[in-house]
Amino acid sequence: MQITVLNIDGMEGEACADKITQLLTNIDGVSDVRVSLRDGLASVKLDESLVSPRTIARGLAAAGYPAVAASQAPKDGGCCGGCCGG
Repeated sequence: MQITVLNIDGMEGEACADKITQLLTNIDGVSDVRVSLRDGLASVKLDESLVSPRTIARGLAAAGYPAVAASQAPKDGGCCGGCCGG
């Protein structure tokens, strides 16, 4: 499992953040989804044997939210750089 942080464009309100959370949660191999409307970021824990950050970003872009992987957090479960408020 790895934690990936995505920069997401197009989030303009809580409804967008909620939709992105739902989209990410429904992807096989994705868990522990945290979306920050304020920062325009999403942090996801993913099973790299099932899904890649690039695949996740493409899925978000297809839904109207262009995204790119920002960075990878430590695999030890440390915080993702602020998107979760920590």
